[in-house]
Amino acid sequence: MTEPTGGWKGEGYELSPEQNRVVTERWEQAAAARDRMDAMMKDVQQETAQSHGGKLEGLQYSLKDVESFRRKAAAAVEEKNVPVEKTARKVNDLNRYTLTFEPDSYTEGVERTYERLREQGYEPTAEKNTWQDPVYKGVNTTWRHTQSEEKFELQFHTPDSFKAKMENHELYEISRSNDIDELAKGDEELAKSYLDAANHLQNERYKNVRIPPGQERIGEQLIRDELNPRVPAEHVELIRRKEAEKRAENEAKALAKAEAKKLAEQASLQLDQPAQAASRGLSDRLSASAAPQRPRQTTEAPRVDPLRAQSRGRGPSL
Repeated sequence: MTEPTGGWKGEGYELSPEQNRVVTERWEQAAAARDRMDAMMKDVQQETAQSHGGKLEGLQYSLKDVESFRRKAAAAVEEKNVPVEKTARKVNDLNRYTLTFEPDSYTEGVERTYERLREQGYEPTAEKNTWQDPVYKGVNTTWRHTQSEEKFELQFHTPDSFKAKMENHELYEISRSNDIDELAKGDEELAKSYLDAANHLQNERYKNVRIPPGQERIGEQLIRDELNPRVPAEHVELIRRKEAEKRAENEAKALAKAEAKKLAEQASLQLDQPAQAASRGLSDRLSASAAPQRPRQTTEAPRVDPLRAQSRGRGPSL
């Protein structure tokens, strides 16, 4: 969380006030672009839905959480000595999207999406095709606008590969955080075995995922991980338990975040109520003062001027 000094601390990492300022400003740029990019991707999805059955998944997560970005930048500083300025400059996934197509229409759907994005002024800067990888299957791309330099990540999945990816989220976190090192307690060989176990469990969820025909036409073919068939069963079970713990932690964090958001909204409403009441009171007073005045009623009989009793035969002049 952000400290009173302007720095940040979270999950064993920290940023100085200046580092946090750099990271936060980069995230705010992505936040400002979100609505525009969401609208563009909705248009792309609507067209590809008609032609190839495209579906936009997880639009509510199209902006990376600022806390996650701070943690990523802080981890890069501590573990790889990468300055936050470089992380802020190179990050591609603050704005991120996922399109899914059924296997038989997948390749043509991806190619049509490429055409639409190029028509909008974007060009791909990275295309990683990992359909042959045992641990993660799909196509991950990053795009940059040729004039504005805005960037975003776009993943292409089938419904089944997207489901497997989401189910593997905690294993992905474990594999790319310091959880493995903490479990191994400095033993590099043991850490490697735990990582093999995490890969083994991720692969289990991709075994029945169908590879789309023609996908080899898309991007650069990569195989980033290999399975170790001799990983000890007890290590697999240990990582499986760690995955369950991590999932429970994430669910608790999501619940706490939702509750905090709800409380903040309620507090905002309560703060607004006095102002709203004052505004209504002022409006009522103005309305009352602007209301037309009714003429006074009197029981006194009208007085007739005897010198002007008649006027050209039209009755008395009052």
